[in-house]
Amino acid sequence: MRRLASDSVIYGLGSVANQALAVLLLPLYTRFLSPDEYGSYALINAAGTVVALAAALGIHSGLTRIFFVYETAEERGRVVFSALAFALVSTLSVGGALLFAAPALERLLFGDAGGQLAWVRYAVAIFCLGALNSVALSNLQIHQRPRSYVACSALGLLTSCSVSIWLVAGLGRGVTGVFEGQLAGIAVQLVLALALGVVSLRPRLHRAALRDMLTFAIPLLPTNLAAWGLGLADRWFLKQYASFTDVGLYALGYRFGGALDTLFVAPFTLAWFPYLYSIAHQPDHRAIVARVLEYFAFAAGAVVLVLSLFGGDVIRLIADPAYRDAERVIFWIALGVLFRGMTFITMSGMNLARRNPLSAVIYGLGVAFNVAMLALLVPRWGMMGAAAATVLTYLGINLGFWRVSERHHPIPFRPGKIAWLVCVLIAIHAAARLVPPAPLPAALALKALLLAAFPAILVASRFFEAGELGRARQLVRRLRPT
Repeated sequence: MRRLASDSVIYGLGSVANQALAVLLLPLYTRFLSPDEYGSYALINAAGTVVALAAALGIHSGLTRIFFVYETAEERGRVVFSALAFALVSTLSVGGALLFAAPALERLLFGDAGGQLAWVRYAVAIFCLGALNSVALSNLQIHQRPRSYVACSALGLLTSCSVSIWLVAGLGRGVTGVFEGQLAGIAVQLVLALALGVVSLRPRLHRAALRDMLTFAIPLLPTNLAAWGLGLADRWFLKQYASFTDVGLYALGYRFGGALDTLFVAPFTLAWFPYLYSIAHQPDHRAIVARVLEYFAFAAGAVVLVLSLFGGDVIRLIADPAYRDAERVIFWIALGVLFRGMTFITMSGMNLARRNPLSAVIYGLGVAFNVAMLALLVPRWGMMGAAAATVLTYLGINLGFWRVSERHHPIPFRPGKIAWLVCVLIAIHAAARLVPPAPLPAALALKALLLAAFPAILVASRFFEAGELGRARQLVRRLRPT
């Protein structure tokens, strides 16, 4: 547990720094791009994510799992080299085909409006490099080098921010400048990750390991594609039933609510999977996993409240008034991200039992449910309907992973505790929405009190047992990045 917490803190600090840099771009987006232009950018970004997922067949997830099967430095070096070599060949092939098909992709996303072909081509290049970069960063992750991982990510994002600001604010290149900045950032990140990880490589293919990595990763691909579909469907329905302006407002609110992923879920996940597989042989690993879920829900819930209570103030501070309605969806998006983050823990039994193909079935059902909810809710309630569909869908997917994992590798989760925590979150959000407008200092003080009420209510209601509180205090005292 100490190593998991320590690595999570390092990844988390890096993500906080990255998020801070990314926030620097929000005034750029919301001052130099109209909501309509920002909506177009968000739609291309959401669609382009499928390239990063599929271009290398998700082999980075197979690398994370199979790497620990081998024990010698020679074999492990060959495993990493094989994953990188496969990813390079695959991304070059997929990227070339997609660049050729870019005009058709533009028509698919924007109809006959036209004028976005260059943006589509930039997105293809960015996300193909992103697929290769995932393998390079995974090499640092499995070697438990969180500082190197964070340095690569931060320097890449710093490059992206700097170039984007120069091109958009200085040269007036609009959305094109944003994509050019992203391309520069991902290129820097990839070069750094390869340079830092090259020492561990052994330039010789390991065919058996490559086969095992693909055997593990390919069944996860439908799951990842389904997750991508969930990320794109809400924006597509808003485009169909509302406008690109609504897509832009929703995307900005999603950026704030989705910051939970950057600030907490993603750093935790980077540390979680290597940790999970490393403790799988311990007799008490089931109890550890169950305890981690409750700690995760508490910590993520606190971040949900920070984002929802103060996100609107940040939007009013940095954005054009045309974007202010974006704050309405922040809490619900963040809650959906919390549910999605919980799946990485509740699916642990399925992962340990190597029942990964079942995840595709669960996510497939989730996509179908999401589409049904979007079709029902978006025409009636616009972006609030899209946010509600997101929450309900990720809740359902989370429950599905939990139940299936219980059949194959039971873990003693306590769902009643999680349900109570979620009820407390919703109650505090509702209380915040009922507060009448007040001067900023008074409003911030009241919101701070509401935030403090979250742990107070949980402690008073005995969400934490006495022994858990004692262990948490010990962990905080012992926690030092290593």
